[in-house]
Amino acid sequence: MDQLKKILNPKIWLLVVAGGHTLATILPVLSDQGLNLDETEVEYAVWRVVSMIIPMVFIALTFTKEIQAKLATAIAGPVWVMFVVWTVMDGFQTLFIPPLVLWGLLALSGVLHGNWQTNEAAPAEA
Repeated sequence: MDQLKKILNPKIWLLVVAGGHTLATILPVLSDQGLNLDETEVEYAVWRVVSMIIPMVFIALTFTKEIQAKLATAIAGPVWVMFVVWTVMDGFQTLFIPPLVLWGLLALSGVLHGNWQTNEAAPAEA
């Protein structure tokens, strides 16, 4: 279990998923003639950078491990469930394997490192 926790470090997986999204964002925007700003992929690329890549890098480089883990779970868990639902609705496609694996490992890293113990509140004094 300790080896698995070392491999599934939330900081590393936040940066890996952010890096993967950076490549997936930049490559479709580029064409043979360079950057093509007339395509709708550019708007989507800007949206991905602002809504996914910058927040994941910020979380990975700014917060402590427990907060990183909880935010990784809160971000990656719903995205992973979305890909599972798409897979069920559209049928299995190999196109969904990379995001299922990456988002799943990010969510699992958060679950393993999140310190999910509940703190029981002391009874209120009268």
